[in-house]
Amino acid sequence: MHQFYCPDANFSLKQIVITDKDELHHLRNVLRLKKNDAIHIFDGKGKEGSGILTAVTSQKATVQIESVSELKRKKPLILLACALPKKSKFEYIIEKATELGVDEIIPLRTQRTEMNLSGPRLSKKQSRFQTIAVNASKQSKRPIVPEIHPITEFSPALNHLKQVSTVIIPSLVGETENLLSVFQKIKSPEAISFLIGPEGDFTPDEYGQAEKNGCIPVTLGKTILKVETAAICSLSCANLFYHA
Repeated sequence: MHQFYCPDANFSLKQIVITDKDELHHLRNVLRLKKNDAIHIFDGKGKEGSGILTAVTSQKATVQIESVSELKRKKPLILLACALPKKSKFEYIIEKATELGVDEIIPLRTQRTEMNLSGPRLSKKQSRFQTIAVNASKQSKRPIVPEIHPITEFSPALNHLKQVSTVIIPSLVGETENLLSVFQKIKSPEAISFLIGPEGDFTPDEYGQAEKNGCIPVTLGKTILKVETAAICSLSCANLFYHA
């Protein structure tokens, strides 16, 4: 059943109206859905409903809701703070992280991050990131859309993570533990987060900040992984260990 994102949907009502231009375009012009077709609506916060289209025009689509369900977020919450790689790789990271059940994503600007955006370009990029998360949620049939934070400097991101989660940092320096061994030691955390470094790795200063703030250094294996590989590997392991 085709899925549509309606963040303001009130599932206590018998009817929901879709007016978002992108969703409406997809419904009418791409999928060519019509009156009496069945569709699925979700609000991105865990509530979803199944229903039947009762009217479709160029301005709106009206859905008669037949059933409603709600998915609660699983514990631990999983957060990802990942350095921004070159080109469109971060969009790929958002897509795969969403499929793997991440709850929050922080695009990270580190000392070695090469992407520098400001003004309208920054705003456009942020909007694009959110769109990727919504589309990945739709594709994976996930009723919860992860929160995409603004692009954040390393220090404030680290400060946020340490306040709300157990912070894990895949590290290429110093002593590290196997990631799965760390999971076994922290079996019932409220939230865990991953700090993923940039191409060129974190600087000694950033590693020092992480150590002072109690981050747990781990290894993801004997080979050096690209940014996107390290992010997906970390989240895959966490999803399987805690949520499978």
